[in-house]
Amino acid sequence: MRDERANVPRVRIAVIGSSRVGKSALIVRYLTRRYIGEYHSNTDLLYRQTVPINGTPVELEVIDVSGSNSDKFPTEQIQWADACLLVYAVTDRSSFEYATEVLNVLKRTPSNGSPAHGTTVTSPSMPLALLGNKTDLDHLRQVSTKEGQSISAAHGASFSEASVADNSGDLYRCVDRLLAEVRTPQRTRKFSVTKMLGSLIGGATNNSPTNRSGSVVACPRVPATSRAPLAAAAP
Repeated sequence: MRDERANVPRVRIAVIGSSRVGKSALIVRYLTRRYIGEYHSNTDLLYRQTVPINGTPVELEVIDVSGSNSDKFPTEQIQWADACLLVYAVTDRSSFEYATEVLNVLKRTPSNGSPAHGTTVTSPSMPLALLGNKTDLDHLRQVSTKEGQSISAAHGASFSEASVADNSGDLYRCVDRLLAEVRTPQRTRKFSVTKMLGSLIGGATNNSPTNRSGSVVACPRVPATSRAPLAAAAP
């Protein structure tokens, strides 16, 4: 069994966004097809599950980055990941502005690392996706579809709008497309957060791609001293 697990490829996704945009609900909906409604946590959460991608079982790890500290840039979580999904609510312009700022920082970070921080935030080839949630509340919309399309195109990210509450197919297509874009073999990761998270999820998991049960653990918050403020992350 251990040898079989070693042969299953692994994909890591960081889901980033402000509080109350539906990140946790989106992840749970994608993994379990269930809807958990409003959910707020002050702690990063890590989900681990085996899912089929193009007919191949893949060990998927998704870190739900807490939005309670959105004034800090989640450098280690992004470095840990193979791809990033940025989520905002179409009913909340400030959440769109935060997602835009994260994309701006990622775009202007040199591939060989910022002199101010001495490390690479992300690879230029890292797949990125921008998703506008809560389209079921279109009467309260503050961010147009065109705005989302424009900012994602400017940063080389795929774009989708969806309603996690309504279980719209666009959310599944968005995540599936992002997973399919992830390159293999995996990149070498420079942050110790890989080992830190690995020690938390060392328990056994079900490797059947038809059984979408998995595990979720709370991640210790990365110390604030290692998470540079958004404004300071620019070169």
